[in-house]
Formats: sequence, structure tokens, C-alpha cells
Amino acid sequence: MTTGLLRSELRKITSTRLWWGLLLGAVLFTGISAVAVAATAGSPPGPGQPASPGLDTPEAIRSVYAGSLFSGTYIFAMILGITGMTGEYRYQTITPTFLFTPRRARVVGAKMVAHVLFGVVFAVVNALVAFLAGGITIAARGFSLGLEAERLWSSVALAILAVALWTLLGIGVGTLVRNQVAAILLAVFITFLVEPLATYFLSAADLDFVVKWLPTNASAALTSPGGSFLDYLDWWAGGLVLVGYAAILAGLGLRLSVRRDVT
Repeated sequence: MTTGLLRSELRKITSTRLWWGLLLGAVLFTGISAVAVAATAGSPPGPGQPASPGLDTPEAIRSVYAGSLFSGTYIFAMILGITGMTGEYRYQTITPTFLFTPRRARVVGAKMVAHVLFGVVFAVVNALVAFLAGGITIAARGFSLGLEAERLWSSVALAILAVALWTLLGIGVGTLVRNQVAAILLAVFITFLVEPLATYFLSAADLDFVVKWLPTNASAALTSPGGSFLDYLDWWAGGLVLVGYAAILAGLGLRLSVRRDVT
């Protein structure tokens, strides 16, 4: 991969308004999530259930800031990665791209790096949103902002890393499934429906040792959210699992891109 290829991929991302729309969507979701988590911290989720950790605990503070950052951003980062690859096939720009750079592995590698960089940008922007929206809500409830909470800043940094890795997952999905709409629908379907259902039913069957290895749950381990019924992996193990998923998907996508026909 050359710097010229990387600059080209960065220009492709910024030349459309899609990334702005995805970023604005992530900002909205992150802000709502931070406000909701801060407003309900310390309250029981339902009748007869134990209260979630209060805003005077590190767990709740990490949930407000790091947890909201991740939960409000990762799906948009994944979609950004998906469209980064499928958009080439949708608008038939993949042919001149590969003609200009016959070594396809370099093109896909440049796309991965460019989208990971944008994933970091998405995460940093939404970290600021989470601190602003969550901090205002925490202060309105009469609590300290909790900026000195145990493992807060490391959790925020790991949440930023997790969001960036989800763009890499998106590139992998987009390389495996060329159709843009199908790739997005499949990824969102698995993330928002299949994984939560699998988490619920496997946990009910006392199979938590399986559930904790799913991508979303492994990602959540990085931010150490409080008040969950699931016993997450250690933060470092969750990070390694997420890197593994990203590497497998991206590796498969890279192999297929190099071997199969463009059209």
C-alpha cells in the first residue's frame, strides 16, 4: 500500500455526503444514549428487579461515557465500512480502480486503513458528544461528573478502538457481499436481531461461556458497562476477540477480492 492509494481512498470517502449523514446519525444516537443512561442510572430496570449502579459508581460513569460512545457509534461505523467497498461495485468504479492498481490487495488494504482512520474520527467526535450530553445530565441530577472514575479514560480509549475495528468488520462484510443494500441489511439484521436473541436464549440456557464471545458482547467488554446480566470477558480478551473477528472477515474479503472477477 502506498500513500497515494491511501489519499485516494480518503478522497473517495470525503467526496460524498454519506459519511456526514452517518456521522450525524451517530451523534444523535450517542447523545440520546448518554442522556438515557445517565437519567436512569441507579433505577431498577423493571418491577422487582435490582437497581442498576448509581452515578456515584465507576460502572455507571463508564456506561454513560464509554458505553454510550460505543453503542451509539459502532453500527454507523460498520455501515461506513460496508459502503466503502460495496459502493465501488454499485457505481462500477471498481473496474477503473483495479485497472489503475492491478494488485487488488493493495487497494483493499488502503480501504481498510482509510476507513479505520475515519472510524477513529467518528469515535472521537462521539466521545465528545457522550461527555457533553452525559455530563449535562449527570450534573442536572446533582452528581459529580465522575471524570476521575476508575478505568474511565482507558475504557473510552478502548471504545474508540472498538468503533474503529467495526469499520474493518464492515469492509469485510462489504467485500464478501457485493450488493450494498443486501450487505447492510444482513449486517444490521445479525447485529440487532440475531445477536440479541442468541444472547438471551443462550444465557437462559446457562451458556454464557458461548454468548460472551459474540462480536457485540466482546466489544461491550471493552467499555465495562454496568448493570448487565451477562458476565463479559475481561476487557483485553474482548479486544482480542474483536480483532480476531475483524481479521477473519477482512482476510476472507481480501482473498475473495483478489481471486474473483470484478464484474
